[in-house]
Amino acid sequence: MTSAPPPVFEDPIGLAIIGAGLAGISAGRLARHAGIGTRIFDKGRGIGGRLATRRVTLDNGTMLHFDHGAQFITARSPALVAAMAGAEAANLARRLPAPPLKGHTAEAERDQPRWVGMGGMTAIAKDLARGLEIRTGTRIGGIARTGDGLWRLDDEDGLPLVQARRLIVTAPPEQTLDLLIDVVLPEGWRRRIASTVIAPCWALMLVVDDELPLPGPRWRPEDEAIAWIGDQRALPGRPSAPQSLVVHATPHWSRIHLEETPEAAAAALLHDLERLIGRAITPRLIQAHRWRYALAEVPLGSPCLADPAAGLAIAGDWCIGGRAEAAVDSGRAAALALFG
Repeated sequence: MTSAPPPVFEDPIGLAIIGAGLAGISAGRLARHAGIGTRIFDKGRGIGGRLATRRVTLDNGTMLHFDHGAQFITARSPALVAAMAGAEAANLARRLPAPPLKGHTAEAERDQPRWVGMGGMTAIAKDLARGLEIRTGTRIGGIARTGDGLWRLDDEDGLPLVQARRLIVTAPPEQTLDLLIDVVLPEGWRRRIASTVIAPCWALMLVVDDELPLPGPRWRPEDEAIAWIGDQRALPGRPSAPQSLVVHATPHWSRIHLEETPEAAAAALLHDLERLIGRAITPRLIQAHRWRYALAEVPLGSPCLADPAAGLAIAGDWCIGGRAEAAVDSGRAAALALFG
């Protein structure tokens, strides 16, 4: 009986990152600037996480873009402000005008500058990811620490992907615990990760020919079902007609309807939108998308978890809060903790 030959790896790289959302991209940018060879893996087809844009072509050939995840990104840190200014100079992003949101929101939120991607929020993610090696459509099936202190990543079929001296995991908390199930973590890490609470969000994408009476292009109604309504026509690079909307459900509504099909969730959320505005709606197009991990209701409470001696860090917006900018801050904190 002969044993199987050992897996063949190329030379170890400096850093492997799981997740090509804003946290993973931000960590990768810092590593690249530090001259550290980095590879990012993501199970999805695209990058940016909830900086997502869905493109739909109507029967008359009109192309519509729906930012069905994050509707904009704020920037407070100097690094992100500089990155957004660069994207704006390259005509990849534009700052939204300053009128306040309709509905309730904190005054501090009203005063923050907001950027949107030209033609879609994915433009911002792609700009931030320029020059990074990212492998999409790659699901990590196993993570192990080798005898010589490297991090080994295998795909879902058990085939070797990479060995790296450092590893940053930016998946949602539940998925992070699953990925690291066979890894000995520092004391308290599993308990802290498991104590976080992340709310889901159903997003409705809607096109109507008859204008809906909304109080403004961006509206946070006081409603038990609907948290946000955004008119996509108010964003740069979008057609002025027909009216196209993104409607975000509240966490409570999303939890109740979490396991429904997109078609059933779309119909139910449309019914609540009709109740809110007081009239029937005949959609020209209606689609729904479920964000299973959308809003950090109980965050970790620190920018990241890091064990520099082991070369391991865990990051994500859920470490800090629900803003897209929190993912950037967390990813940078993880990278700085490992090689800063």
